[in-house]
This record gives sequence, C-alpha cells and structure tokens, in this order.
Amino acid sequence: MTTQDGALDLAESTKVKWRQYAVTAGRIGLAVLLLLAWKIGAERAGPLYVADPVLVAQRIVTGISSGELLYHIYVTLRLSVIGFAIGCFFGVALPFVLRRMPRVTNAVEPYIMASVGVPKYALVPLFILWFGIDDAPKLWLIGFLVFYPVFIAVFAGIRNVDRRLVNMARVAGASEAMISREVIWNSLLSFFMASLKIALPRAVSAAIIGEFLVGDAGLGYLIEYSRQNFDTVGVFVGIVVATALVLIINAALVWLDRRVNAWRPTERDMQI
Repeated sequence: MTTQDGALDLAESTKVKWRQYAVTAGRIGLAVLLLLAWKIGAERAGPLYVADPVLVAQRIVTGISSGELLYHIYVTLRLSVIGFAIGCFFGVALPFVLRRMPRVTNAVEPYIMASVGVPKYALVPLFILWFGIDDAPKLWLIGFLVFYPVFIAVFAGIRNVDRRLVNMARVAGASEAMISREVIWNSLLSFFMASLKIALPRAVSAAIIGEFLVGDAGLGYLIEYSRQNFDTVGVFVGIVVATALVLIINAALVWLDRRVNAWRPTERDMQI
C-alpha cells in the first residue's frame, strides 16, 4: 500500500469517527430537548395531567431501591421472553416446513396473510374466556404479535435464497437438513434480524397490554393501578421504564446484528 493510499484510509477513518461523534452528540442533544419539553409541559399542564420528570426519576430510584419496581420489570420481561420464544419458534419453523410443500404453501398462504389483519388485541377477551386469567391469555397475545413479523420475514427470506446455492449444495451431497441449516438459514439471517427489531418491542408492549387487563404485577399492572388511583407519577414511571426496556433491547439487537452479519460485505455507513 502506498503512502497516498494510507493517507486516504486515515482521512476516511477520521471522517467516519467524526460522523459517529456527530450522531452521538445529536442523540444527546435531542434527549435534552425532549426532557426540557417534558419539564415545561409538566409545569404548564399541571401534575394531574403530566408528571414532573424530576418526581418520576425520584420514584424510579425509590422503586429500584425497594425492589418493587425491579419485581414489576421482572414479571413483564418474563412474560415477554416466554411469549416471544413461543411466537418466534413457530414463526421460524412454519416457513421451513412449508418450503418442502409448495402446493400446501399456495393453499394456506392467503389465509395466513388474511389473518394478519385480525386485530390481535381484540382477541384478548376471548383468550381470557378460553384460558382463564393467569399468564396463558397474555402469552397467547404475545405469541401472536411476535409470530407474524417473524413468519413474514423468514418466509420472504426463504423465497429470496439464491437457488444456485441450494443446487450446488445438493450436488455436493448435502442433506436437506444441512441445506436448511447452512445455506438457507445463513442466507436469511438479515431478514430474521430485521424481524426481531419489530417482534421484540411488540412482545414487551403486548405483555404490558395484557397486564392492563389481567394480572397483579408487571409494568402494565403498575400503570393501570396508578391510573385508577390518579397517580400520574406512577403512570409515567411505567411508561418511562417500558420505553427504556425497548431502547435497551433495540441496542442489544443492533449489536447482535453486527456480530451475526459481520461476514456480509455490506456498507454500514451507506448514504440514503
């Protein structure tokens, strides 16, 4: 590599770093502006309508210190993880099953797509009627909301796999299980990771909605209990903590996506 090439690489690296610093500074500045707008809104609207962010922060610290808030977070996360695992399993498994049965796929695909339009939250009363008031109706709701984005993404990923890769693997003597695992799955990983960015926040929000209706613990229960007692600070505590959970989950998914798809020759600083 020549000296000129090295200088160009150094300049490009410096440009990328400054771009990252600018993005970080922009995010911090936007967060400060949002907090300032929240503070002004709370002062003008009054404590009955908008909770003061300082009081919300104090309540969060108190709840974490006492362990009460941590327990509500644990209940919501436990439901989210279990429901997500169920919905994700079927969302991944069903497309792989249908891949081997094209005629069945053509028959059932319109019905699966039509079921996407069913309002899932409207099914909660039926789930309560069918499965009781324990965790079962909440898990069904979470599972349904997770299943559809994962299924659609994996299904599209399978259809976009290069058939030449599959044929070459068959010629090389690979079994169908190996083709599914090594060729098809690795080819659709970007589709799957994109679906997780939709499915995981949905799992958390579905768990909270379920706790609104049935449950004696969790962030949804905390929000609903606070609302019934005109505790605006408690409502905002639940909202802020739920939002923080989604942000943490999204950050973890971005990191995982970069690790899983690091081998792909993708330009991550692409200009749109």
